[in-house]
Amino acid sequence: MPAIAPVISSPPGGFPKPDAGTESKAGRPGFGALADDALRPNFLVRWAFYLSIFSVPFGHLYLPGTGERVGVTRLVQLLILCAVLSQPRVCLRLVPVAMFWFLAYCGVRILSGLWFTPELSTLWWPSTLELLEFSLPWLWLMFNVLQFPQARRGGLWALVWGCSLCASFHIAGIDVVEVDHGIEGRSSVFGQNANVIGAIYAVAVIILVGLGMFRGVKLRERLLMLALTAVVGAGMAKTGSRTAVLILVMGVLVLLFQGRSFGSRTKRFAGLLLIGAVLAAIVWQIPSVMERFQKVNSSNIYQQEGRVRMAPVLWEMFLRSPIYGSGPDWYQFELTRRALPYLIKEQRTIAAHNLVLLLLVETGVIGFLLFSFGVGTALAGAWRARRNPCGSLPLALLLPLTIAGATVCDPSHDLVFWFAMAYALAGAA
Repeated sequence: MPAIAPVISSPPGGFPKPDAGTESKAGRPGFGALADDALRPNFLVRWAFYLSIFSVPFGHLYLPGTGERVGVTRLVQLLILCAVLSQPRVCLRLVPVAMFWFLAYCGVRILSGLWFTPELSTLWWPSTLELLEFSLPWLWLMFNVLQFPQARRGGLWALVWGCSLCASFHIAGIDVVEVDHGIEGRSSVFGQNANVIGAIYAVAVIILVGLGMFRGVKLRERLLMLALTAVVGAGMAKTGSRTAVLILVMGVLVLLFQGRSFGSRTKRFAGLLLIGAVLAAIVWQIPSVMERFQKVNSSNIYQQEGRVRMAPVLWEMFLRSPIYGSGPDWYQFELTRRALPYLIKEQRTIAAHNLVLLLLVETGVIGFLLFSFGVGTALAGAWRARRNPCGSLPLALLLPLTIAGATVCDPSHDLVFWFAMAYALAGAA
């Protein structure tokens, strides 16, 4: 769907260098019209954009002694605010339609919480406020900056370098935390949930695979991408996240079967075989992921997999109030008691590992449709972007996260999800 404000025509993919002063077929000014200093991102806007993406793997890193009040996220928020104040015309001039759907969903969640679960406001208000004060404004800023073709490839590399640095620390054992006391050999880094950081690593690998497929990439650049893939892949293997593996596989398949702008399918298949060999060697050395997959079989999946036990419970709770839902976070105690009762004895509750069921249970069909329309708008943009120079890369980033959200996880509060959303919305602009 189009943006609310008219989008200034520019080369859609952002990967080749545009010719200044060119005119589009519709007679509108090309990227040369953006050469005006008033409409070009200044130094602060560019670096706020790049650093905010670079910091995605470090979102839970805080300054010691600040009680998790001052950290990477707060510093990025301050930088973004300064960027917006320095050039509001560049940062805020266009509003993607998806923003209105997500804002409407946040409004419904707040009203539902005030009406059904006001006593749980200490739980649902911070998570809603996080969307309103960071995730959605960040999406808005990225969508506008991504209208400038130079920013698109730079933004992709910003996430790749951030993940490569984070994975290097992960491999070196710096600020690494063992998951479940190291029983399954899994670990996380910098306070991130293992599945979340695993998904961020997976998205970075998808980007590297996509960038390596573009025409005109030199041999030394491909070798660099292969080395970075090995580093990030090793970090992903250490998380032991099956969700990350599924996201990676789905993203790579999209690039393989929907990557016409990348060259012949034979060339793409050969490149993927090389990437697959590197990742297979990593998994061979760090087998925690495959060991967790081996535990999932038809004879014991219901007993061992909490996510499988949670799905029917959540669906039954949804059917009690299908239109309005039962209010945010109300479901957690009952879900834990019925699906994972041993956690009640430890005085812990569990959240739904399924975005679709979470939306249905908390806000009913109304909230589910509002959020789905926003995601659907972005997916439609990613689908249209396939014919642009960026090819199927926006689709390969967003579609796996969306499918994972409908089956095994809730990516709605993960910045990598909104990163993929912004690239999908801007890809067809």
